[in-house]
Amino acid sequence: MIQLSTQRRTRRGGFTAIELLIVVVVIGVVVASVMPRISRIVADQRIRSLQSAVASDLEVAFALAQRRHQPVRVTYSTSSKVLTITDRVSNTVLRTRYLGQNANLSTTGVTFAPSAGITIFPMGLATAACTVTVTNGSFTRRVAVTRAGLVTKS
Repeated sequence: MIQLSTQRRTRRGGFTAIELLIVVVVIGVVVASVMPRISRIVADQRIRSLQSAVASDLEVAFALAQRRHQPVRVTYSTSSKVLTITDRVSNTVLRTRYLGQNANLSTTGVTFAPSAGITIFPMGLATAACTVTVTNGSFTRRVAVTRAGLVTKS
């Protein structure tokens, strides 16, 4: 009797090095094409976060004046890049916000008008309307406050 042996070729499972290399190259091309858009989104989100923080601080300033029954002063120092809320009577610092470049909220420019700051009285009125403009590269956001305390972001 003659035995016929049938040999089956068994193929190993897995990927070849060339297939893996092609996948890595395709992923690299996709990531490289998406990165500029992601960096623009991150920059825009950072400036929006800073805008919201400034708007919140200005709203808090009006609330503090009314709650404490004492006028508060809101100023911005261009040298230290700090927005400060102080009690006008005792000159106590109630709140500060750093508006310069840091790890979370990076800005390239801040303007505060009026440059001398504003005083908010307990009855809810300020000495002047106020505008804070924050800039990060090509992104600019503005926070405006009326004399009556209405805060708007644009």
